Amino acid sequence: MKTPTIQNLGIWGDSLLKGIVLDETDGKYRPLKQCSVNLFSKVFPLSIKNNSRFGCTAPKALDNLERALNKGFQADAVLLEFGGNDCDYNWVEVSEHPEQEHQPHTPFEEFTATMKQMVDTLLEHHIRPILMNLPPIDAGRYFNWISQLKGVNGEKVLQWLKQKDIIYRQQERYSLAIDRLAYTEGLPLIDVRDRFLTLRNYRDYLCLDGIHLNEQGQKVLGETFSSYAQNRLFEG
Repeated sequence: MKTPTIQNLGIWGDSLLKGIVLDETDGKYRPLKQCSVNLFSKVFPLSIKNNSRFGCTAPKALDNLERALNKGFQADAVLLEFGGNDCDYNWVEVSEHPEQEHQPHTPFEEFTATMKQMVDTLLEHHIRPILMNLPPIDAGRYFNWISQLKGVNGEKVLQWLKQKDIIYRQQERYSLAIDRLAYTEGLPLIDVRDRFLTLRNYRDYLCLDGIHLNEQGQKVLGETFSSYAQNRLFEG
């Protein structure tokens, strides 16, 4: 019987680890009971505090993390998952001014610096940071999704993008930044992206919006966590 090397795990992330899926019957987002974190918690005897929030970015998470630590939050390890919202844009503004330059919600340099600051803050509190990269998205499906949002003109957005594929490449760049941070700082990394890219068609595991994992995708994510924990977080 293997025993855990950590007893208390904190999680800071966005809708991915909050277990948010798109209900395709009404087009609304809702939390999934059988999400990856809940599935993982049923398998391993850890105390898990999930602080993930829908729409959260790295800078917002840093503020929340520092506030929690100042209030006495303690854990053996904290899993950090960000980049999906950080790399996204205000598509209404892009649509209104496709001739102008636009920055993501969190510009790339700010994102990398903020993630490093979160890691340093955790280490200063003797908490082990665990990083995870991002599952791939479907740029075409996401473009179609944002094009039907209120105030967004898809033709104008495409005029600014030039290519829909840029959406995928932008998200990949932020995911690779997490890989580099883990490598340069010698931190554990859960390679979620590779797991999904090994699937014959990872798009089958995405919601209609092209960015959120569907129920089957959340199951794969939970299995990825379990596999990682079995090999890295337990001994004996």
